[in-house]
Amino acid sequence: MIKSIFMKIYVLLTILFLYTPIVVLMVMGFNESRYNSLPFQFSLQWYEDLSQNTRLIEAAEHSFYLALVTGIICVLLATLFILGVQSLSKRTEGLCRSVMMMPMSIPWLIMGLSMLLLIRFIDMDKNLLFVAAGHVVISLPYAMLVLQARLHSIDPALEEMSLSLGAPPLTTFRRITLPAIAPAMVAGGFLSFMISFDNFAISYFLMPAGISTLPIEIQSSIKFGFTPEINAISTIIIGISLLCLAIVGLIMGGSLKNVLGGNK
Repeated sequence: MIKSIFMKIYVLLTILFLYTPIVVLMVMGFNESRYNSLPFQFSLQWYEDLSQNTRLIEAAEHSFYLALVTGIICVLLATLFILGVQSLSKRTEGLCRSVMMMPMSIPWLIMGLSMLLLIRFIDMDKNLLFVAAGHVVISLPYAMLVLQARLHSIDPALEEMSLSLGAPPLTTFRRITLPAIAPAMVAGGFLSFMISFDNFAISYFLMPAGISTLPIEIQSSIKFGFTPEINAISTIIIGISLLCLAIVGLIMGGSLKNVLGGNK
């Protein structure tokens, strides 16, 4: 009994420690005071000011389109890789998976700096193509993890039965494999989108002059004085991130139920 109460208190304190700053930021986005001072007075002034801040809006648009392209590319590459390594030997497959997952263990700061040095080494200028490539490198492993977990839950006998009944490989993929992994493809795309949208280090090192993403713009704005507009746009980003997480959870939860139901 005492142990159970202690663990509940510990979990509650951990959640408070992690999310209290985020809650304070969101609440202050609706506070009338420019200096985030109390007492709290509800106001939508900073959201109105945000709607007229063209720099933040343009940076948010750049981040959105960059994240969208990154998500699509990551889903396609992760799907092709996960399906392709199945034809390799176990040892080679494990080696390839380890190499593809390596960016998860490398700090993004080091990754961005190394890619910048590579661009300088080959004597090329920074451009959006390199930014997108950097985002794909750091986001791809997350999409692969989701797809890999989903693919392992599929009964290989389904594909074998389809092939043994005379269906061509392309038909087997289109009618059996693709519908089975489609929820994981959507979930992996959402995760890649979120990681790319929030990334600062890669964009900071590789973004060409005159173009900015939202994390870079927020960092630049804070250097010259914090404004509550940052609270407002941060609240919007948190809301979008929570929505994406909820969608991913619903998709993967429904996929898991289908798998369990099919196994029954």
